[in-house]
Amino acid sequence: MSDEDRLEDIVLVTVDSLRADHCGFMGYDRDVTPTLDSLAEDGLTFTNAIAPAPETNSSVSAMLTGQYMNPDLESDGGGYTDRIRQHMRARRTLPHRFDELGYETAAFTANPWTSRYFGFDGDFNHFEDFMDESLADGLVAQGGDQRGFVGDAAAQLLNWVQGQDMFMDWESFADDVLAWTESADSPYFLWLFLVDVHMPYLPPGDYRSRSRFLSYPANMSLFAGQYDLPFESVFHDVLVDSYDDTIRYTDEFVRRFLADVDGDPLLAVTGDHGEAFGENGIYGHGPAVSEEMLHVPFVVANGPEGTVDHPFSLRGLPELLPRLATGDDFEDLLEPTAWARNYDPAVAIRGRDWRFEWRPDEERVLVREDGEWEAASVPELESLGRDLLENRVEAERERGRVLDAADALASEAAL
Repeated sequence: MSDEDRLEDIVLVTVDSLRADHCGFMGYDRDVTPTLDSLAEDGLTFTNAIAPAPETNSSVSAMLTGQYMNPDLESDGGGYTDRIRQHMRARRTLPHRFDELGYETAAFTANPWTSRYFGFDGDFNHFEDFMDESLADGLVAQGGDQRGFVGDAAAQLLNWVQGQDMFMDWESFADDVLAWTESADSPYFLWLFLVDVHMPYLPPGDYRSRSRFLSYPANMSLFAGQYDLPFESVFHDVLVDSYDDTIRYTDEFVRRFLADVDGDPLLAVTGDHGEAFGENGIYGHGPAVSEEMLHVPFVVANGPEGTVDHPFSLRGLPELLPRLATGDDFEDLLEPTAWARNYDPAVAIRGRDWRFEWRPDEERVLVREDGEWEAASVPELESLGRDLLENRVEAERERGRVLDAADALASEAAL
């Protein structure tokens, strides 16, 4: 293979809870992303990248497969965990696509919600989630049945002591990542999932702009509030500052990784979803398909250059990244709108400067002017949003029927 035909090493860094408008290259006025800002200036930036969903499981499963989970499986007796596992097992995943191109593949994820417990390891040659069986056994309890604040707080305290769950900083496994890149055969595909930006926002001391005296009670207040923030007037600014500190700390990972890794792999950095800080009365992520929870940064370094202003759903990563690896054009992947959803259900359809949000009891249109989103009465956009929603829902239903039939045939063949 000539140098011109050589496949690029690819590294995908997913940063949990990183919203777009807290990055300098996306217009933020705080200097929290100097490395990403530099990469965006010289690389490829997607200014309207949209997460598939406002929480990790649904978003990342779509990012790695290009498809949403079949929403009907749970009604057939399968629980949430089984639904994720079956989805990851039955789809042609991003690592599988790279394997077909001759890549060695690996993943290092500090997030238990993208662990082998949910089947995210399936198509990787090497997979590390840093979980032992006791942590896996407790995973569903933490995210499923509500045990109450005292029980949850005790579990979080244990995870903090163990350096697990959302308390595993990137420095604890960065050397393992570099060691793998040194031993891997080129070309390789490496996926890294970092949780430093996820709540609780507790960066190391050198990156802390707020005292521990303030950041700890602010984070505990957020955790106790379940999307609300008790004592908001006291703790709001503390949380935003602490959140920015975790972004600054994560930006340092990108700088150090590029300085230490051999060669110049094509590096893509994005978020799995965003984060809210009081917009529409909500803190955190998950319950809404809002701009704050769905608009994420997406920058590619050591590859193509330029700016993409078209809306781009991260469900397109399984198509986009292999094309970047081979140097193929990706313009045909860009569409006028991007789709996002949760399973409440709620749906958002995002254009460049407009968005249509739908829930069973509410729908609305928002337009962006001078960087701000405002609700607006635009009958043409309302009609367009409803038409796009109806077409997409019917397409999802048809896909679900096809998948159900395929699963039934596979089950019969296994007998």
